[in-house]
Amino acid sequence: MKLIYNDFVFPFEETNLERIIDRKYFKVNTLDDSLSLQIQLDNEQMLLEFSKSLKATCGFLRDQETEPYIGTYIDLQLFVDEFNKRYNLDAKVIV
Repeated sequence: MKLIYNDFVFPFEETNLERIIDRKYFKVNTLDDSLSLQIQLDNEQMLLEFSKSLKATCGFLRDQETEPYIGTYIDLQLFVDEFNKRYNLDAKVIV
């Protein structure tokens, strides 16, 4: 499974989904820190909700990959857009 944002590809097994940084960012980075991005949202409670939603979605999709030829990915921009619509927010992806 992979998380994708534009040309950035984060292989799930090599990616760290950190919780919240400075109460304003959710950080996604590769374990070797060669790639990272942040989702900026000035609402700490909704940032926590974003974190839980993304991690739950990743866990669910990872569990669906039972065959080696099945590949799953999450488009982070679409995920953020849908999250914004659902909760009427303005989270942004920052590279």
